[in-house]
Amino acid sequence: MGQAFSPQLCEISDTMGLGLYQRLSTQEASLFLRCPLKTVEQLIAQNKIGYISLPNADIEFFGYMLLEYMLEHVNEPVKQAKQSQNTHQERILRLEEVTQMVGLSRTTLWRMERKGEFPSRVPISSRSVGWRSVDIENWMKNR
Repeated sequence: MGQAFSPQLCEISDTMGLGLYQRLSTQEASLFLRCPLKTVEQLIAQNKIGYISLPNADIEFFGYMLLEYMLEHVNEPVKQAKQSQNTHQERILRLEEVTQMVGLSRTTLWRMERKGEFPSRVPISSRSVGWRSVDIENWMKNR
């Protein structure tokens, strides 16, 4: 018999301490999803999230329903972010552009590079150097 859930879903369930067949009320779902109760009710009305209807007109969720909803809405922004990163073209920056980007003088960059506090330059030709744009951007983010 095949596995009912994807390994990713099982791993997330274990990490979060949520049973896949654990039943949660609408209020608990609201807390789990970290959104207002009204938003959960709208998701139910729009059939954007799986749920079970109980005979007394109550609505409950299985843990896997909430996790599937979360994965659907978390994975999409991650895919979009990866696509935008892939469209970012890596370039070699010359000294003038680097000094303008980081706001440091040529001498300060040289001193910091020697100490290992700034990304190393890369040779462009026998008499030219530059810096990889990704290295400079990462350095600026971590500053």
